[in-house]
Amino acid sequence: MKRVWIGLVLSVLVLGGGFLAYRKAFKAPSVQVLESATVERGSIRGVLVETGILKPQVGAVVKIGARITGTVVSMKVKIGDPVEAGQLIALIDDRELRRSIDRQKAALESARWTLDQVELTYPQRIKEAEANQRYARANYEREQKLMEREFTTGDALDRARSQFEALEANVKRLRDEYRTQLQISGARVEELEAQLKQLEVSLSYTRIHAPIDGVVSDVTIQEGETIVTGLQVANLVTILDTSRLEMWIYVDETNIGRVQVDQAVEFYVDTFPDQTFHGRIQRVHPQPINRDNIVYYLAIVQLTARDAEVLKPEMTTHVRIIYEQKDSVLTAPNAALKFEEGRQVAYVVVGENRVEKTDIKSGVRGEDRTEIQSGLREGDRVATKIILPAEKKP
Repeated sequence: MKRVWIGLVLSVLVLGGGFLAYRKAFKAPSVQVLESATVERGSIRGVLVETGILKPQVGAVVKIGARITGTVVSMKVKIGDPVEAGQLIALIDDRELRRSIDRQKAALESARWTLDQVELTYPQRIKEAEANQRYARANYEREQKLMEREFTTGDALDRARSQFEALEANVKRLRDEYRTQLQISGARVEELEAQLKQLEVSLSYTRIHAPIDGVVSDVTIQEGETIVTGLQVANLVTILDTSRLEMWIYVDETNIGRVQVDQAVEFYVDTFPDQTFHGRIQRVHPQPINRDNIVYYLAIVQLTARDAEVLKPEMTTHVRIIYEQKDSVLTAPNAALKFEEGRQVAYVVVGENRVEKTDIKSGVRGEDRTEIQSGLREGDRVATKIILPAEKKP
């Protein structure tokens, strides 16, 4: 029995020693470099990655309304139809307006006839009154001379003077009346002409024309429906000029300081992930936009007509704003740069799973690589994926 126990103890010692020897022989290194890359010279771009949305430009979406009450007797377009500026797209019942125009034309013709009569008759009447006035003046002057020689009576002189003064007043009255009638008749003609023009303008409202070239994007009323105009214009058709698009880029407030007018922009949309579109920032809106408690500023990029033929409004865009570009500078992969205790460092590979930590100073950060201003040399191998030993806690 004693020999059995001794044998068991010796077996345990041998196995334990073998395990310790195995762990010592195959002990994992304290640092493991999984991936590395070379520090090299090249071009680098400072890029801001943002999200945008495509919108029609101001004036590219026109809602066409009706300014008159009536029944739509003809709707000549439907959604998706291309239209040209000036094209007739809808007709509103105009029969009542045409009857009003006919009545107005008749009233205007009557007023013009009255004006013509005033211009024709009053000058003749004034001419006759002036002739009578001249005769009365001559008679009155003759009676005065006869009175000086006592060849007539005072009554005859008084009658001659009274007749002359009456005819003189009549001429003045006719002249004043002529001017008044001209003003009244002329004003009546002008009033009726203005009313007729207004009716003709209203008649033009019954024919709805496209104000711009584009595509019909919405139709809100159909043939047979009645339009009732009120304080607001009743919308009938919306036309979209698809060739006039712009992109609204939502730039985070932390990045807006690096965004300026005329900076180059690259973007793509989900439906064409392999196609890159280009543009330049035309303006930056000063008014902020708050979305999900984050402050953004809009940077606007106008699309070319060629790009607008491919893209559509309200598409989401994935944008890269190129705010800086440098050539022939020292660069390292972004993954090689670490932040430890407030310092920027990199691990230079000096052997098999052997690294040296070095402080670095970086410059422009691109999408994949970052400019190295100090701390690394061209040709250095830096760890991009590394497993470091856990720090011992005190």
